[in-house]
Amino acid sequence: MLAAHCANVPWSLTLHGISETDPPAGALLAGKIERARFVACASYFMQAQAMRLVNPAQWAKMHIIRCGIDLAALPKAQKVRSARASTPPRLVSVGRLSPEKGYAGLLSALAALVAEGRDFSLTIVGGGPAADAVREQAATLGLAEKIEFTGPLPERSTLARMAEADIFVLPSLMEGLPVVLIEALALQLPVVASRVAGIPELVEDDVTGRLFTASDWDDLKRALGALIDDRKAWIRLGEAGRRRVADDYQAHSAAARMSRLLTGLG
Repeated sequence: MLAAHCANVPWSLTLHGISETDPPAGALLAGKIERARFVACASYFMQAQAMRLVNPAQWAKMHIIRCGIDLAALPKAQKVRSARASTPPRLVSVGRLSPEKGYAGLLSALAALVAEGRDFSLTIVGGGPAADAVREQAATLGLAEKIEFTGPLPERSTLARMAEADIFVLPSLMEGLPVVLIEALALQLPVVASRVAGIPELVEDDVTGRLFTASDWDDLKRALGALIDDRKAWIRLGEAGRRRVADDYQAHSAAARMSRLLTGLG
């Protein structure tokens, strides 16, 4: 913003998630919006957060530009996930191991599912400040043998691990609209995700995935348990999720919309 001011060139910005609204960046957000020629928002949720900070006269400069992905660059999704109960479901979760990602709640929900007699395995991809605490909690709950912690992986390796799984779970307490969730749907993974921020704009409950109330770990247990039990729903939800991404979240479509905004700067 300051460089654009000094150089007397147009300024714009994109809002993806809470890193733009929380401290320290959030303190400057209203001023950034007021100086911007346009504001690209990755979700209606982020647009709403921007709108509440500024005078309504600024709202017209805000536009929804989804984060798009390249479907052709993804690994091959499983054409048909198992509809038989011959092997335990393979769950996968990808994210930074930090408090806002909700892994402590996920583990408590999984422990409750084990107590009810359900079997599964879980791969957690990612690292972060809570990594040791999450591992310790898994051991305390008796889940260590069911969970693989890969640590951080390169993008291609992460996508490959996702493509091998049966169910993707995202237990976050706060998000914008995570790209990894878009990728999971594009890989035709049935997903279980928190009903928070921009996620319901992508995941429609029982249509493109299953939603639970953020921080309600009993609700997560119910949603995840129901999906583990209903293997026939895996294919239906996976196919609907892939169609949703193809319709609204492709990179070339997002780039075209952004190009029109940039061209309008003159």
